[in-house]
Amino acid sequence: MKKRLFILSVAGGYGGAERSIEVLLRHMPADLDVIVYAAHPEHLARLRALAGGAIRLVRLPEGRTANTRRLAALRFAADVARHKPDAILVNTLAGARIAATAARLVPGLGRRCHLYVHDFLWHDLGAIFDRLAGARLIVPHPVVVARIGYLHPFHLQRDGAPGYAVVPAPVELPTGAVTYDGPILHLATVNPWKGHADLLLAAARPEAAPIAIRSVGIADDTALLRQLTALQARLGISADRFERLDYVPDPAPLLRTCRAVVVPSVSHSGGPETFSRALVEAWAWRKPVVAYATGAPAALIAHGVDGLLVPEGDIAALAAALAQLAASPDLARRLGAAGHAKAAARFAAPAVTAHLLHALGLAAAS
Repeated sequence: MKKRLFILSVAGGYGGAERSIEVLLRHMPADLDVIVYAAHPEHLARLRALAGGAIRLVRLPEGRTANTRRLAALRFAADVARHKPDAILVNTLAGARIAATAARLVPGLGRRCHLYVHDFLWHDLGAIFDRLAGARLIVPHPVVVARIGYLHPFHLQRDGAPGYAVVPAPVELPTGAVTYDGPILHLATVNPWKGHADLLLAAARPEAAPIAIRSVGIADDTALLRQLTALQARLGISADRFERLDYVPDPAPLLRTCRAVVVPSVSHSGGPETFSRALVEAWAWRKPVVAYATGAPAALIAHGVDGLLVPEGDIAALAAALAQLAASPDLARRLGAAGHAKAAARFAAPAVTAHLLHALGLAAAS
C-alpha cells in the first residue's frame, strides 16, 4: 500500500519556504501519495504545473481570520479522516494554525505532524504545540534552534537524541554555460530584514560607482517600497546602478549571467536568514555570494573560498566586497566554482528529498 504525505504550505506570502516545497516535489518517489495544500496564487500556479499522478493539489484559505481558519481546518480534518496520511509536513505558520485548529476534531493529529520552521517569524508556538502534542520539529539550519527563547521549550531531547531534524533547502543543479558579465543580483522580497536599505547605502559609496545592482522580488510592503524609492532618490543613485525589479517566477536567466549574488539580510526586524535559498541558488549557478556574517550565511559561507562575508551593518565593507567582485571576474569564477561544489555535495535536491523523507518516517517510500 502506498504511503501518504500531506503538505500544509498555506501562506499569505510567497518565498523560499514555498519554493523549497516546489523543488522537493519534483524529486518525490512515485510510490508516495502526496497531497499539497496551498493558498498563495504564485505558489498555486507553480504547484499546478507539478500536480498529477501521485501529487494532488488542494486550495485552502489562508486562515487570516478565525472564521476562515475554522473553515480551512474543517476541510483539512475531513481529509485527514478520509485519507489517513502517514505524515503531515506543516511548512508555514498559517498551516500550523490550521493544523492546531483541526486537532480539536482529530485526536492524536500532532503525532503525525512535523513543523518545518523556516524562519524567526513564527509565534503562538505554545498554543500550537499544546494542541499538536507530539509534533516534531524540522529546521533548515541549527541557527533556528540556537536562538534562546524561540524554539527551546519545544525541542526537548527524545531518547537521547535532539528533538528536531535539520533539513536544508534543496537546490537543483542546472547545466550549461554561465557568464559573469552581468550585474550584482539581490533576490529578495521587500521586507525590513532583507537589507535593501543597506544595499542602497553601499551603492552610494564612491568605491561602488562601477557596480550595477539588480534587486528582484515581491513588493507587498508598499510602505517600505516607498521609503526605499525615496532613499534612492535622496542618495542620487541612478536606475542603471540600482534597479528594483518585480518578482520573476524563474530567476535562472538572471543567475546565469550575473557577476555575483548579494545577501545583506540583517539580524533584526525578523531576521537573520535561517538558510537563504538565494545563497544556494547562486552556488548552483556557479556564482559567488556576498553576505553579512550573521545567521546561517555566516556558517554556510567559507570567507574567501566560496563567497565573501562582511560584518553586519558595515556599509563600507559591503561596498568594498561588491567592488572587489565587480573588478575581478576571475575571483567570481573561483569563488562560484567552490560554491557549486559545496551545493552539489550538501544541498542537491535528490539527497535532500531523501533526507526529508527519512525525517518524516517515510524513508521506505524512497
